[in-house]
Amino acid sequence: MIIKIKKVNITIFAPDPEKRLSKGREYAINIDDNGTVINALSAIDKQIYMSPEGPLFPLYKDLIHSYLQLIWDGEENRIYDDCAVNAYGPNREFMNLQEDINTNLYPNSNITIVVHAD
Repeated sequence: MIIKIKKVNITIFAPDPEKRLSKGREYAINIDDNGTVINALSAIDKQIYMSPEGPLFPLYKDLIHSYLQLIWDGEENRIYDDCAVNAYGPNREFMNLQEDINTNLYPNSNITIVVHAD
């Protein structure tokens, strides 16, 4: 069995007293070919915790410990309402991740997430 991998690019902005996310953080991540934004955020979280530079988290008075916790409502399986998401495939195909978080991401997708965008 051959597992195909695709690369996706994600940029995350969030208000942050320590200025670690307020200017945005860019990530290029490899996920399984049928991966979703949840898979991509999980891979980024894993990459951050394994980084020798030290963890980005916790944030917000030590309440937030991962991007998944910051962006994804696991009980409702959706992106939080206070997050704005722009997701496009390599040919500018729009992916409405707010409406369907289980959308299979295009290879070489570019996704921008702005937390607390209300």
